[in-house]
Amino acid sequence: MTHIILSTGGTGGHVFPAISLAAELKKRGHRVDLITDQRGSSYQDSSQFDHVRILSIPKSVGIIGKIKQLISVVGHGLNLMLTFRKSKPDCVVGFGGYTSAPVVLGAWLAGVPVFIHEQNAVLGRVNGFMARIAQGIALGMPITKGASDAAVFVGNPVREMFLNLPESVTDKLSLNIFVFGGSQGADLFGRVVPKAIALLPKESQETLHISHQARAEIVDDVRRAYAGTGCHVDMLQPFFPDMPQKMSEADIIICRAGAMTVTEIAMVGRAAIFIPLRIAMDNHQYWNVKPMVDAGAAEMIEEKELSPEKLAEIMQRLIQDPTYRHQRAHEIKKFAVSDAAKKLADLVLKG
Repeated sequence: MTHIILSTGGTGGHVFPAISLAAELKKRGHRVDLITDQRGSSYQDSSQFDHVRILSIPKSVGIIGKIKQLISVVGHGLNLMLTFRKSKPDCVVGFGGYTSAPVVLGAWLAGVPVFIHEQNAVLGRVNGFMARIAQGIALGMPITKGASDAAVFVGNPVREMFLNLPESVTDKLSLNIFVFGGSQGADLFGRVVPKAIALLPKESQETLHISHQARAEIVDDVRRAYAGTGCHVDMLQPFFPDMPQKMSEADIIICRAGAMTVTEIAMVGRAAIFIPLRIAMDNHQYWNVKPMVDAGAAEMIEEKELSPEKLAEIMQRLIQDPTYRHQRAHEIKKFAVSDAAKKLADLVLKG
């Protein structure tokens, strides 16, 4: 039985592909551990991992914070080197995030083979550094800036619940709109989306059923904004635990363009309007979705160009033209890689 350690930052964009790989490796009878940070502590009880270890690494706020973080990374790396020399894992797979740095460093110092998986279309800072000592580099996007020619495209592993969801339906009298943007995007969407809907023809507004993610602090404000429109607000809440279900129920999705968001929408196959996070490192959200836009598979509005008028214009075309909407849903599904977890597992185990 092979012993594999996965390391990842604690955000869903890093953890979910790690969970998907773990599930595939467990099916094949291997032992899989996870090393993550405090944010990933909610996954300690995941049945996909034999053991979960939490590293406490300070945030890099200011020069002093950066120095403290570097010291912490080196310290954890040396400690993990000793641990790995005793436990002798067969390999370590890093999924990015600063928590991966000491794990990959410790593995390298202990002589343990290292693999890197990059989810975004721009190689992340941590993965870019760790790629120099990695035995193999796997990519989630077919075109990834900063990746070497030796990198292998496998796709982004998705959770099993995203597989085999129903196809989109064209001939509907009402349409479901799903709006989500995470903690950094919810406020912007809460201001702009209701205003965009208010600009639509009344007959279009009345066909819409809205599910919208908004921080608890602004839920009442967003609800009041929607009250001035003719749409139906079905759900307005800070968190949706059933994301695969909400995506599959949607006819149009308005969202950010993080790697796993883009990947999951491609798997579900729905018309989407992507609004990349402007402050994302190296503008990677823009590059995540750019190939889809170029292929006529998705709509994109850069944040600097976002306005209620621009959003309403794109929404109205998707609303009033079912054929156009369905074509977008059909084309984006061509970007889905349903066996990404299997491909990544094969790469790791062959190493």
